[in-house]
Amino acid sequence: MTPLPQASGQLTGTQLEQVLLPQSAFPAGFTLSSSSAVSSGDALSSSPAQYDLASVSCADFVNHLGNPGFGETAMAADSYTGTKQAFDQVVYQFGSASAASAFVDGIRSVANRCASFTATDSGATGTFSLKASTGAAVGGHPSLDLVQTGTISGSPLTLDTLFSASGVDVFAGAAVGLGAPTPASLAKETIVYDLMKRQAAAAVLG
Repeated sequence: MTPLPQASGQLTGTQLEQVLLPQSAFPAGFTLSSSSAVSSGDALSSSPAQYDLASVSCADFVNHLGNPGFGETAMAADSYTGTKQAFDQVVYQFGSASAASAFVDGIRSVANRCASFTATDSGATGTFSLKASTGAAVGGHPSLDLVQTGTISGSPLTLDTLFSASGVDVFAGAAVGLGAPTPASLAKETIVYDLMKRQAAAAVLG
């Protein structure tokens, strides 16, 4: 991958929605889940984190990751779903590059203390595990691979997410399998790299 510059600028959540990859970027058989679309809206936030990664419970972390509340100035996310599989994409924007890097470091620390825990998803309670490891650089930027595994209503769940901090932004792409292996038809690294490129273009226009 060609190295990319550090992400800069402050876009609103509405603008970050346009950074997210479109339908054409995903394999056949995966379509946008309209209920999955999340955005912080058309104003920047200066609110402190609702979920402090140093103290958040394991269940709250997995239930709210991909939503606002982590001290970001803006964010946007959505999912493309297939049969028992999905791809997720998220962009979190922070007020500084150090805050963005600290967010990824905080995710690693959460994983280190959440090797086994219970959580409720869509009314079903299951036992889950988080494991974090250093991923390959994406566009010249370090990455963290977070794997969540568990069982929901008797079906095995795997959520494999790659996070990369670049400048003020944290980009994430995930492959999800529920009762099936995670999809391999689109690499997480590709999702993250393409998000970085789209953010750079949007920052220039914004």
